[in-house]
Amino acid sequence: MSIMVNSSKTPTGKAKKGQVAVRIDSGSVKACFPRSYCNKGQIKLATGISLIDGWESKASQLQRRLQIELEDGKLDDGKGNFDLGRYQEILKEYGLQARLRLVKSETTSDDQLPPKPELGLMEVWGMYCEYRKHDLKESTFENVFMGCYVNFIESAIKATESQDAMKIRNWLFENRSLINVKKLIGHLSKAYQLAMRQKLINSNPYEKLENEITVKGAKGKKQNEIETESDDDVLDTTKAYAWDEVQLILDYIKNTPQISHWYSFTKFKLFTGCRTGEAIAFMWCDVLWNKEQILIRRTYDNQTKRFYPTKTAKGDKDLIRIFPMPKDGEVWNLLKSIPQGELNDIVFKSKRGKIILDNVFCRAWKGNEANKNKGIITELVKQGKLTKYLSPYNTRHTFITHQIFDLNRDEKIVSAWCGHGELVSQKHYQDIADRAMQINPELPANQQSQQQTELDLLKEQVRKQQELIEKLLDDKKYLGDISDVVMPNI
Repeated sequence: MSIMVNSSKTPTGKAKKGQVAVRIDSGSVKACFPRSYCNKGQIKLATGISLIDGWESKASQLQRRLQIELEDGKLDDGKGNFDLGRYQEILKEYGLQARLRLVKSETTSDDQLPPKPELGLMEVWGMYCEYRKHDLKESTFENVFMGCYVNFIESAIKATESQDAMKIRNWLFENRSLINVKKLIGHLSKAYQLAMRQKLINSNPYEKLENEITVKGAKGKKQNEIETESDDDVLDTTKAYAWDEVQLILDYIKNTPQISHWYSFTKFKLFTGCRTGEAIAFMWCDVLWNKEQILIRRTYDNQTKRFYPTKTAKGDKDLIRIFPMPKDGEVWNLLKSIPQGELNDIVFKSKRGKIILDNVFCRAWKGNEANKNKGIITELVKQGKLTKYLSPYNTRHTFITHQIFDLNRDEKIVSAWCGHGELVSQKHYQDIADRAMQINPELPANQQSQQQTELDLLKEQVRKQQELIEKLLDDKKYLGDISDVVMPNI
């Protein structure tokens, strides 16, 4: 980050005598006027320029304009005092606004310096960021403090047209992630404390405000409150991809080396309809090869970093969902392609062999411009291969709508597989689950019925053959008994 914007610099980096400098001073961008311009000492004034990418360009433009105004004598109020009113007019021309205290010239004595301008919220934040810059990771500083938090603050100021702490806090509370808001308010309180220690301000309007924000996270909550992925619109086909689009998505992931490690995880979600946390928590002990089944019986929560059992849609009873995995089918072959670990090892891992974080998968799915990550779906939409962006959770919607609308599957069967229990009461769940286990999820319902009919016929033939064999065996035994009677030993 640059220290100064000035067209004429000395080898020390300071502006030449008689030059205006627009630079970072005490954590914010200020206009610093030469001492020679005023015999009362150097004047430093806030500019309202935000400390985000590209601030140097705006600072350079302002510097050149102020230099011209200075040389033309337009920053003198005619009585030898700095004209704060004219300075404010220049800022407004550039779309800038800084909190300055305008001093009436008639009350200014010859030996009085212009009063210290009040620091704006962004200036206090900029100073705090400069203070914290050296004890933070570079990525954290750039992406969080100078990226996410700056965006939050500027959005709140713009929306409320105010820098009042309570208005800022309330707007953030209603419009941004509570976890991040709570952290930001805490940092703002520390920022104002720092400014107070440097005697730049007199009070801390954010003191203890973060304590009033209660984040409704997983900690301290019941298990049935942890699952935040809603099934209210699970049958809405507009919130699902068509099955040919699913194949397109999977092919793109598989054939793109940078993201190919997401292929197995994504396909598993699409072909089972499980939730993201359930796919993350899936272990090798949940694969029953001999029964051609998999079990969905736990979920992983990134906030608490703990595993939890899955629950019924209503109530606190633990629920183990059984999903059929026909031999040599899509799910079977997918799991066979992954090197099998210990029973308690998770099946799907990150590129580094660690547990998957759902926010990392979301970034891979959507993209992240800051990290030059195009995003799986975002890129396919950009290429015109997909018509819309849907979140990672919609892989579940896609599976369910594919089963019901494409394969004509009974909704209760799909509900038993996926656990969106409005369609299946707990009382009848087990009966339907038993029936669901007899169905191949990869075949259309009509083919399944035909296959089932043929199977029933084959079973009937086997039954009749078995009866015939048993009858023949009985007849042989009967004849043997008779021979024992009519043919005595000689």
